[in-house]
Amino acid sequence: MPRTGAAGNREEALVFPPPGLGLFAAVPDFSLWLVTRSGIFRRLAYTWYLTRQGQIMLRNTDPGGYFLYHSIGLYPGKEADMAAAMADFSAVWSAPDDRQWGYVLRKRQDFCQAWGRLINAPKGSVTHVDNVTEALHRLVRAMPEGWLKGRTVLVGEDCFPSLHFLLAGLAPKIGFTLKTVPRSPGKAWVETEDFIAAWDREVALALLTWVTSTASARMDYPAMVAHGRDMGSLMVADITQAAGLLPFDVMAPKIDFVISTSLKWLCGTPGAGVLYADKALIPELQPEIRGWFSQNNPFSWDLDKFAYAPDIRRFDTGTPGSVAAIASLPALRWFTAQDQGAIAARNRAMVDRIIARADAMDLPLLSPRKADRRGGACMLRMPDKAEAAALVGALGVEGYSVDCRGDILRLSPGIVTDDAAIDAVFDIAQQVMQRRRARFAGRGAAPAGADRPAAVLDNLGAGLLSGGIRIVDCTAPLGPRTPLLRLPEDMAKNTPPVTIHKISEYDADGPFFAWNWLKLGEHSGTHFDAPHHWLTGRDFADGYTDTLDVQRLIAPVNVIDCSAQAAADPDFLLTAEAVKAWEARHGAINPGEWVVMRTDWDRRMHDAELFLNPDPDPNEDGSHSPGPSPDCIDYLLGRGIVGWGTQCVGTDAGMAGAFSPPYPAHNYLHRDNCFGLASLCNLDQLPPKGAILIVPPLKIEKGTGSPLRVLALVPEG
Repeated sequence: MPRTGAAGNREEALVFPPPGLGLFAAVPDFSLWLVTRSGIFRRLAYTWYLTRQGQIMLRNTDPGGYFLYHSIGLYPGKEADMAAAMADFSAVWSAPDDRQWGYVLRKRQDFCQAWGRLINAPKGSVTHVDNVTEALHRLVRAMPEGWLKGRTVLVGEDCFPSLHFLLAGLAPKIGFTLKTVPRSPGKAWVETEDFIAAWDREVALALLTWVTSTASARMDYPAMVAHGRDMGSLMVADITQAAGLLPFDVMAPKIDFVISTSLKWLCGTPGAGVLYADKALIPELQPEIRGWFSQNNPFSWDLDKFAYAPDIRRFDTGTPGSVAAIASLPALRWFTAQDQGAIAARNRAMVDRIIARADAMDLPLLSPRKADRRGGACMLRMPDKAEAAALVGALGVEGYSVDCRGDILRLSPGIVTDDAAIDAVFDIAQQVMQRRRARFAGRGAAPAGADRPAAVLDNLGAGLLSGGIRIVDCTAPLGPRTPLLRLPEDMAKNTPPVTIHKISEYDADGPFFAWNWLKLGEHSGTHFDAPHHWLTGRDFADGYTDTLDVQRLIAPVNVIDCSAQAAADPDFLLTAEAVKAWEARHGAINPGEWVVMRTDWDRRMHDAELFLNPDPDPNEDGSHSPGPSPDCIDYLLGRGIVGWGTQCVGTDAGMAGAFSPPYPAHNYLHRDNCFGLASLCNLDQLPPKGAILIVPPLKIEKGTGSPLRVLALVPEG
C-alpha cells in the first residue's frame, strides 16, 4: 500500500509497473527533471522498490522543497548517518558478548556532552529525557515543597501547550497558582513587556518560551532573565523551537534550568530530549522518580543507603532508554561542526522572501516581521482551516513539505531547502487557491464562445428528446439484498438491512392503491455522503442534505478507468501520479467537476461477500476493495473538485483504516465541504470526459447522506 508522509519523502505507486522487472527490494537511485506549474525546473531524486503487495513504488528523496524545521528537520546525509549509527548499535547489541552496556552508556554520555557543547553547559549539568514535558515534570516534582507551594508559576499563553497541560494538572497537587499571560493585543504571541508586567515577586517559577511554536516569535531573553533575577524567581527556558538555529548559552545570561528536544532544527529523533540544571541548584533538587542510575554508583545495592548522585545524574532513574539519544548523536555532531551564524543568516533571508510573497497574496503574517524578533519559521493565516489543509496537501503532491495547524500555514526553510522552492510554493499556492475559489457552481468563468444560457437549455432539451443525449442510470437497485458497509462491532453500530414493508396493495388496507414504507440507512446502496457525515465536515452550515447548495449537484464528471488494475489487484490504489497521467491523455480536471473511479466493482453486487470482500482474518479491520491513495485526494482537492465517487461500498479503499490518515477520502473531502458518492453502477457506459452527472440527495432534515438515483447525461455519437 502506498504511504504518503511529508511531501519531501513521499511514496507513489506506478500505475503500470515496467514489464520484465522481477521481484527486487530496490534499484539504484535515479533523477528526473520536471517543470512545475510555476515554470521552475526542479530535480527530483527517486528510489525504486517493491511492496509486499507486488506494486512498484517510487520514493521521492529530494529534500529541496522541505519547509518543516519547526517539526522534524533534515540535514545533508541524515539518512545515511542515522542508518550507520543504528547499524553500529545493532551490531553491538546483538553480539554474543558483554560489551553492550559499556557501549550504550558511553554513547548516551556522548549525547549529553554534545548538548553541553551546544549550549555551553558545564559537565554534569545535562541529562537525557524523553521530551520537554517529561523534563519539566521531573524538574517541578524535584523541587522542595517550600519553593512553589503557596506561590505563583508564570507562563505565557504562547507556551508549548503540552507544558501548560502539565502545569495546570500539577498546580492543585503541589499548591501553586498557575498564572497565564494572555497574548498581546493584536499579536499571535506574548510580548516581552507584557510578560514582564505580569511578573511580580510572588512568582516562584517562570517558564520562558525562547521562541514560540505558534508564531515563531522570539522573546527578549536577556531582559526577561534580568527581570527574573530582580524578582528572585527561578526560571526554566524552553529552547525547543530555535536550538540549533540560534546560538544559546546557559551562562550568558545565566539561567536556572533549560528543557529542549533534539528534533526540529537539530534534526534528531523523538525521544531525545534534554534537561539542564544549574549545578548550584542541583544539590537541593530531589527527583520524585529515582532508581539505580540516580546514584553516584549505579551498582550500589544497599537498600538502606540510597543517595542521589551529586550532579544531574540524580534525574536518571532506572535502566536508561538510550536508542533515541544514539540515533540523534550524528545530527548533534554535524551541527556543532557548522557555522550557525551562516545557517541563521540564510534562514532569515529565506523567511524575508516568504513574507514578501505572502504580502503580495494578502496572506496575513502571524510572525514578527523583524528578523531579530523571530525564530526560523513563518506563520501565515489562511482563509480557513480547510483551505490551509487543502493547500498543504496540494503542495505535498508536488514535492513541497509544509504543514498547518488549523488555519495557520507554517513554513520553516532550512539547510536543505532550495531558495527557488519559495517562489514555487507561492506560485502553486496562488494557482491552487484560484482554482478552489472557482470550484463552487456559479463562480467559474464562462468558456469562450459559450451559448447564452437559454440556448444551452434549448439544445439540451432537443438533445434529450432526439436521443442525442443518452441518460445512463448509475444507480444500484435498493432492497433487502443491497450490500451494506460492515464496521467492527466494537467500533460502531452498523446500518440495519434495507427492509420494505407493504402498507397496501389494492386490498382492505388500501383498495385503490399500492404503497410501501421503508427502513433504511442514509448511506445504503448507491448513496450520497454530505460533509456532516464525517467529523472533519461537522462545522459547515451548508453541510447537510437539506442545507447544501443544489447548484453543486449537477456538474461535469471525469471518469478514470481503473478496471483492469482493480481486476488484477483488489487493493489497487489510484495515486496522484496516475491522475496526472490520465489528465495528460484526456484533459485537465476543472474546478467544480466530479471525479469518479471506474473499477467495474458493481459487477460484484449480486453477492454481498464478493462485493464487500472482507479480510478472512478476524483480527483485520477492513476489506479488500480499490480506492484512492491519500495523495490522490490531496491532488484532486487542489484541482477544486466538487466531489469524488467510487463503485465500491464506500468512497475509500477497503483497507483505508490503516492509511495515514485513516480514510483519507472521507477525512479530506468532507473537511473541504465536498461530497462523496458510493456504490455507483454502469460507469463503463460513461466517457472519460464529456458527461454530466446529476446527484440530488433526498432533502432529509439534518441529513448526513441519502440514497439517491444517480443519472449521467452522455452525448451520443
